Amino acid sequence: MSVSGRRTVPALAAVLALVAGLLATLLVATPSSAATDRTRVVVKVADCEGCQVFVQQGLRNRWWASRTRTVRDGKAVFVVPSSRTRGMSIGITGTWEAASPHPSGFQAIVTLRYKGVAAGSSIDQAGAATKQRGSACFPGTDAHRVVFHVTARKVTIAGNGGPADTTMAWADPQVRTMRSTMMEVFDGVAGAQDIVPCW
Repeated sequence: MSVSGRRTVPALAAVLALVAGLLATLLVATPSSAATDRTRVVVKVADCEGCQVFVQQGLRNRWWASRTRTVRDGKAVFVVPSSRTRGMSIGITGTWEAASPHPSGFQAIVTLRYKGVAAGSSIDQAGAATKQRGSACFPGTDAHRVVFHVTARKVTIAGNGGPADTTMAWADPQVRTMRSTMMEVFDGVAGAQDIVPCW
């Protein structure tokens, strides 16, 4: 019994040491792997301090919207699961909309790319205002951080009951978008009454 006991104790100690090592590895690896599954979405909006921004996802089998954030120091930041960046679009409400005498009847959406404009290209307001088709749908990323540079301008449209102030917003430079997601925009203004479908 004494000889058997001497052999068993070291063996048990070795097994426990191995298990402890594996647990330590898992505890160290879990936060790191979880971090790679999240993306910091930075929406930089010049000259729109106090504007309201949110991100949303509209896939066939996945609909989701973030909480609204206020633009501070020229940006709004969201940390989301990377899987939610596929089919992601950006909603924006200008500070000027609250004082508009009539509602626009829709939520302004950032046009990530206008039809006929290549990703990476710059476009000004005059050029954007000539566009009648555009995409709001981002194809997704596994990166830790993605930045959208957005230009937002106050424009007046024929709203519900009379002229309404709304927000014309677009990515500048334009960014890559999902295929077959072009929607109608009105003189460069994109809007929706629900989550933008992206598929």
